[in-house]
Amino acid sequence: MNGRNGVMPPLGPVLGEDGAKDVANYVLSFSGRKHDPARAVRGKEKFGTICAACHGADGKGNQTLGAPNLTDDIWLYGNSEAAIVETITKGRGINTLSPGQSVMPAHKDSLGGAKVHILAAYVYSLSNPRPATAPAR
Repeated sequence: MNGRNGVMPPLGPVLGEDGAKDVANYVLSFSGRKHDPARAVRGKEKFGTICAACHGADGKGNQTLGAPNLTDDIWLYGNSEAAIVETITKGRGINTLSPGQSVMPAHKDSLGGAKVHILAAYVYSLSNPRPATAPAR
């Protein structure tokens, strides 16, 4: 209804190049992707101290803040170590060096509440399909 503006602040100055690579490898480990285990161990502490405030200790994100779930297979900016390091280092969203798709415009005025509700239900159904065979009633 009201849209959202998700912003990932640039953390390069805080983490440095090696720290960003460590956190990126920890993030890659969430979804079972190829990663450097030693870097992931070092990245876990940094993630818990800096990133968990928005993404949660388990990396599942926070929709209210616009912080995405990092444990699934949905990657807005790429799933390689380099792409994740770039996001961590430069940030994403409004007024960053790497603006991206983190802005969802409001649709309240153009669609109205009922249509937004129907559209949201449809989008939800795309990622939560019904079982192939429905139980008999």
